[in-house]
Amino acid sequence: MREFDPELRSPVPGAALPAPTQALRRRFALAADAPARTRDARAQVLQRQGFVVGPLRLMVRYEDGRELTELPELYRLPGAPAWLLGVANLHGGLVPVLDLAPLAGVEHLDGHKPMLLVLGHGSESAALVIDGLPQRLRIAPEDRITQAAIASALHDCIDGVYRSNEHDWMEFRYRTLFERLEAQLAH
Repeated sequence: MREFDPELRSPVPGAALPAPTQALRRRFALAADAPARTRDARAQVLQRQGFVVGPLRLMVRYEDGRELTELPELYRLPGAPAWLLGVANLHGGLVPVLDLAPLAGVEHLDGHKPMLLVLGHGSESAALVIDGLPQRLRIAPEDRITQAAIASALHDCIDGVYRSNEHDWMEFRYRTLFERLEAQLAH
């Protein structure tokens, strides 16, 4: 049997390894054993998915994104506003496809492949046309910006602005936008 140093919880050089059942009964050094300060700092870091629509840099929680796909064939709806491009058949279900660019009064970026980012789940989902691929963001609370310019059409859908990767990213409350646009279509 290999001897273990009780302080380091690691094998002593030259000692035999314990049987698997004995090793599993030993106390593991888990993340919960880490100093509280380190755990608190990690818990406060926000993991976000950032995406671009023209000059707009928006971010959502990873769990809010259902799917990322290339732009499929769209079925247009007669009389629909410019921001409602139509519906797409994704895996046998119809998903409304929205374009934030005309809604916010901006233009899509040239040279970036348009992609669909499906947000929400089930009947409460919709797809946004985005410029290029999303990117992973790690946002700390101290990255929050108090004074930031927000497109007026999206003002009620933004829950804070953060500085990351040398850009300002807006925390996007897509459900607020979906509810507002649904009400607008109903009238």
